[in-house]
Amino acid sequence: MHMTRTTVDVDEHALDAARRELGTNGLSETVNAALREAARHRALRGFDVMRDIDGTPEEVAVGRERF
Repeated sequence: MHMTRTTVDVDEHALDAARRELGTNGLSETVNAALREAARHRALRGFDVMRDIDGTPEEVAVGRERF
């Protein structure tokens, strides 16, 4: 993984909220986790369980109950 060092102004309240939500410690860990979560959210936009997962609705429901 390639890392870039930069200087950025960070909203302390948003950082604290993100830290609590993500369960992270420290600025770098929180910012990196938030960036990964934003990318994951973008990748899942438009995902439709019924269209994008093989299986009958019953099989999908059973799989969901396992987690």
